[in-house]
Amino acid sequence: MKKTLTAMALLAAATGVHAEKTSGFTVGGALSLDASDYIEKLDDDFGGLDQDAPFGVGADVYAGYMFAGASTVRVGYRAFGQQEAQFDYYSGDIEVDADGMYAALDLMMPLGDVFALGGTLGIQEWDAEVDFDGLKGEDDGRDIFYGLRAKWKVAEAGAVTASINRYKFDSGDELLRDIEYTAFAGGFEFFF
Repeated sequence: MKKTLTAMALLAAATGVHAEKTSGFTVGGALSLDASDYIEKLDDDFGGLDQDAPFGVGADVYAGYMFAGASTVRVGYRAFGQQEAQFDYYSGDIEVDADGMYAALDLMMPLGDVFALGGTLGIQEWDAEVDFDGLKGEDDGRDIFYGLRAKWKVAEAGAVTASINRYKFDSGDELLRDIEYTAFAGGFEFFF
């Protein structure tokens, strides 16, 4: 964590020196492939689980403010990809859903006129629900997330984005436990 924060501080300092001084409001969205370790942890504990797919499709929409050429402060809503599995030894299944609002800071370093690379640090409010063959567990909370982010400017007022973010939801619910997500996302951002 200290290495991540140090790297982000260096990126912030470099961004202020090298970036074109542009700023403006931004709106954007992304689709993601979200991998969770929850089903794998349950399979280790109980055995006999067959996960439908290693990834669920998630979505993210946000609004914010761009500064220093490419960095942004944003708030948004994130729906994580559903995780599903079936038991091998009877006809039951498990579904995990999570979503919530977030605030994030993207510190980006422009690497030329159209490309920027940097890091993300944010706070995710989350609501999660596990349906364990009719037995439901629910919890909510607020946890920090972090990741890497890239932007390619493709128009005067738009950029393609790519990111990898890591989330960990610390839950006190016995059925829900702790859920970790790794999200691989691609999207588009408009600025004005």
